[in-house]
Amino acid sequence: MSANGDHLSALRIERQAVLDFCADLTDAEWYADSRAAGWSVKDVVAHMAADLRSVVTPDALAFMATKDVESLNERAVAASRSRSPQQVLEGFATWTRVGTAALAAMTAPGVGRVRLRVGELGRYPMRIFPAMFLFDWHTHLRHDIAAALDRPHPPTDEQRTASILEWLTTLLEQSHRHRLAWLDAPVAISFTGPGGGAWRIEPERGRPVRVRRGGTENTAVQVTARADEFPLWGTTRAAWRDCDVSIAGDTEIGARVLDSIDLI
Repeated sequence: MSANGDHLSALRIERQAVLDFCADLTDAEWYADSRAAGWSVKDVVAHMAADLRSVVTPDALAFMATKDVESLNERAVAASRSRSPQQVLEGFATWTRVGTAALAAMTAPGVGRVRLRVGELGRYPMRIFPAMFLFDWHTHLRHDIAAALDRPHPPTDEQRTASILEWLTTLLEQSHRHRLAWLDAPVAISFTGPGGGAWRIEPERGRPVRVRRGGTENTAVQVTARADEFPLWGTTRAAWRDCDVSIAGDTEIGARVLDSIDLI
């Protein structure tokens, strides 16, 4: 299976995980505070539905043009506040079914190379869009919903973790060009566990940093972290110092790089 197909397949698996998790939520749980600041559990599911609705409606233009993705997300959630939990879940089921079908066409060979802007986050090939949405659902479900309700995290798998890492490292390169402009030595980050892999953050003279797959050779810093924890500390839901993260080599540079990472 192609990488594009892997991302889309992983997204479909996660869609079912969300539907299964939400199927037996009580009204009290739907209206409980999530760990996404200011949002209830119902709000978070409404946001996840809006993700895929934006693929097949004129909302796509707003997400491409915006300079504040988070404010746009807030407005989409506010628009759904009057809807019941059942309506929100039905909306998620409908829009994600239609949206994943649209993504199948958008990520087809050739078409998937076309780059589109995602607000202030940068320009990305459409082939990686399923991984972007997967990351959002996967992280919200486990860290913002399940954790808030004190329910066990739904299981995941190597395929979904690998797709999430590809999105986050791509996002890191695009969204942190200025934040990491001070970096003058290569940094290696190895993510361990199922779905993990090795990446390098590399400065280039006169150009923004690059983030690409590669090993630890000729790097000033070697960071090792668990693959399944990166979505947590990479989005600052947890401090990297409180997670299973180690730094070898120039620890000062390593710590500064990790302190700079704040992915949306």
